[in-house]
Amino acid sequence: MTIESIKNLLTTICQYNTVRITQTFTKDEVDWIQVRCVPNTSTLELTYLQTETIEKYDSVEEAANIIEKSISASTIEEAPSY
Repeated sequence: MTIESIKNLLTTICQYNTVRITQTFTKDEVDWIQVRCVPNTSTLELTYLQTETIEKYDSVEEAANIIEKSISASTIEEAPSY
């Protein structure tokens, strides 16, 4: 998945922040990161499913970069585990 595709997806999720849209990104066929927009805001909430760690980003660009790096690491062990 390209960085531009991720940005477009995150932008769309934020545009519809009054409904519950959740996107799950997988890595090596394992659900890895779940993303949602905090209701009535433009804040993206990333949940790392392996550790249940939650991070919040007000920038689509920053969130997209984090997601892209995490899912493009060559192995799960190399992916950031915030």
